[in-house]
Amino acid sequence: MAGVAVHEIGIHHVIKELDDVIKRHFPDRDPAEIELHGSPIWGGRGFWRKVEPERRVEIIKDALSVFRGPSRANLRAFGMVVEKAVVSPDDPVEHAYEQMCTRFDKYLRRIYNRRRERQRGLIVVDKSRYEDTLQGLAHSYREDGTRWGSLRNLSEVPLFVDSRMSRLIQLADLVSFALWKKFEHGKMDLMLEIVDSFDREGRVYHGLYHKRDPGRRCDCAACASRR
Repeated sequence: MAGVAVHEIGIHHVIKELDDVIKRHFPDRDPAEIELHGSPIWGGRGFWRKVEPERRVEIIKDALSVFRGPSRANLRAFGMVVEKAVVSPDDPVEHAYEQMCTRFDKYLRRIYNRRRERQRGLIVVDKSRYEDTLQGLAHSYREDGTRWGSLRNLSEVPLFVDSRMSRLIQLADLVSFALWKKFEHGKMDLMLEIVDSFDREGRVYHGLYHKRDPGRRCDCAACASRR
């Protein structure tokens, strides 16, 4: 599960940078007609079927490069990787979502502690079969807090949108795909594009979380930063 935190003054610019990626590769197409989703691009499905594999990979990397571009100061990535067997019989999606909300809330809290700048967060989620579950969890978190304490910096229960209408949701999807390629297949090429963009303080990653068997050594950025 992945997310992208964007300051409201930077939303327009991030969207424009992503649209510009489409324009560079497909100058004759309306960017609004082309979605950026990791799995279809990588696998060459739908619109991407006639695009060469090397070019498809290049497009994913170009889209992820917004984390290093002009908008980098207004962008943070969040990624929750949960090994199902470790949290069984609990739902790994619920576990990842609780971590996501908690870590986003703490990120906003650190902004206040460091700058005395009060920020409220709004979570926008891709529509999925988990919508009812996540809405219920969000209400519970606001009333009772998570197992790590109260959430004080989120201004509303999550809003659900169709990813076809949101470049930012598509960007979060690309971050999630990069995580999947790394943790499921050991492929680091996409992860290297964004690893420095996950929320962290000093050398410790807070925005990148890996729930794993504690008896197994892991050298991913999240685990290594806490050793």
